[in-house]
Amino acid sequence: MEPTDADDRPDAGMASAARGPDGGERPSGPAGSDPDMARRVDTLVRAWGREIAQVNFVPGGPGQIRDVLGKSLRQLAGALTAAAFDPAVGYRIGFDLVAARITSPQALNCTLTLLHQQLIGRLDIRHRQAPERLILLLSQLAAGFTEATCNVAVAGAEDINRAERAAWRARQAALNNQLQQALLCDRLTGLPNRARLTSWLGELLAELPGRTRLGLCLINLDQFKSVNDSLGHDKADKLLSAVALRLRRLADQTDHFLAHLGGDEFVLVVKRTNSHDDMAKVADLALRTLREPFTLDGHQLPVSASAGIVECAATDAHPAELVRNANIALGWAKTHHRSRWASFDPDRYHDELHRHALTADMPTALARGKFTLAYQPLIRLTDRRVIGAEALARWRHPVHGAISPSEFIPLAEHTGLIVALGLRLLEQACQQAAAWHRQGHDQFVISVNLSVSQLRTPGLAAAVTATLEKTGLPAERLQLEITESALVNTGDDSLETLHTLARNGIRLAIDDFGTGYSSLAYLAKLPIHAIKLAPGFLEGIDRGGDHHPNVTILTALIELSHDLRLTITAEGIETRAQAKQLTMLGCDLGQGFHLGRPITARRLTRRLAKST
Repeated sequence: MEPTDADDRPDAGMASAARGPDGGERPSGPAGSDPDMARRVDTLVRAWGREIAQVNFVPGGPGQIRDVLGKSLRQLAGALTAAAFDPAVGYRIGFDLVAARITSPQALNCTLTLLHQQLIGRLDIRHRQAPERLILLLSQLAAGFTEATCNVAVAGAEDINRAERAAWRARQAALNNQLQQALLCDRLTGLPNRARLTSWLGELLAELPGRTRLGLCLINLDQFKSVNDSLGHDKADKLLSAVALRLRRLADQTDHFLAHLGGDEFVLVVKRTNSHDDMAKVADLALRTLREPFTLDGHQLPVSASAGIVECAATDAHPAELVRNANIALGWAKTHHRSRWASFDPDRYHDELHRHALTADMPTALARGKFTLAYQPLIRLTDRRVIGAEALARWRHPVHGAISPSEFIPLAEHTGLIVALGLRLLEQACQQAAAWHRQGHDQFVISVNLSVSQLRTPGLAAAVTATLEKTGLPAERLQLEITESALVNTGDDSLETLHTLARNGIRLAIDDFGTGYSSLAYLAKLPIHAIKLAPGFLEGIDRGGDHHPNVTILTALIELSHDLRLTITAEGIETRAQAKQLTMLGCDLGQGFHLGRPITARRLTRRLAKST
């Protein structure tokens, strides 16, 4: 072997081998136990470090790697000369190398080669089992290195996976954020939409103390559909955006929550109110804000709006109910106060619900014959005899009991059911009157009310004639009552219907005469046979004597009616004095509680029997 520097000679600083009692070699002490050995370890560490540096970058610099390699060499030397050999030392060194960021396969290869070729010689280890032990240690080192490298790779992969999952979750959160923004905001105006309003109201109601009050104002543009139709969708959208901007400024100034429910509906929520007046002021301010014309593509566009408001305690509120109640109030404003606001009234709302329920029940009630008649006697004042009766509609509801005609007749007219109902009741009345006629009351007149809708129905005269033929009642025994207000609005077709009915022998009477706006000329123009005075003419005639103004009016009306050969009936007679005064004035017939309340057909039959 060629000579080398003192630090590189295999025999340099060689530890002396002592002889044991058996004459064999005694292992030298642990590496680094004397200065010579320390220099040898340091020399091998430097060589090992240079090998690794060529194939593996290790952060921390040469100093850090020399510390790791030096520690490893001392552990290997100690294991080679230990009395009890532990090959796991090599396994642990493999882990230590990987922990020091020595992880490349080339670094492992150069490590195994260098340590196999130079460790025993460089450190002058003379233990006779050192070569075999070194092989086992290097094998374990390779195993430890490999397992540690795998662990690092797995850990790195898991870190990557965790990072990717975190990035994926972040992306999903961002997308969800965008989606929620899209779902909870109106695309056109950027304002919170109906869904966001509902969730926000729910959160607000959960936070507010029990006694806190709040209010909601639902704003709707008047006649926006005509604006949309005339200007087109693009300009209408521009108008909505401008309206939203103006309302947003108002909401920002007053710290109110503003939402766009879609179309031309906007909502302002006042978080804390003291009374209904607070919401009235908000509605007034919002409507004034929109009253100033909008500039659209260089043109001035006037806009008006209506509003529905609701104000209540937080404990009584629910998001959906708040919006619904405000919408109901808005409907009232649109119907009665356009360009104004209306406030939600629970009593009015429940009345409307009741009317809707009755309206829904009416067709079934008609089909099942639940509408009946009561008969109020028509009395001849001169002898107090019953000469006829007015048929009055009655409805006993299975839940609500007796329903007043003043309540269900307008509902029937509104829904158009009045035509079918009127014909059904007409038939009932004619059947009963025909029965009385057959019983000998051949002068008995049955009086039936005729609504405006019935009067305007084509074929009414033919239907009435068919009913008379079906029931066998003579035409002159039927009197149809038409209100004065209905006659005022009678068109040519309806007027012709009246003439046809009169030509067929049916009596016609003006009901509630004196309550409308018709002129006395109608009395001569229309084919009528009788007038029925409104009850208001009887007020005070039993107290003021002959000088009461109503006595003067009644005197003139009675004389006028008789001059025109019309029968005159006074309705609403409630006292003996009223009946006496009317008799003295020459009134023909009377009707009222004093003379007879509405009764069933059976009871009226008994009364007729007593009067014969």
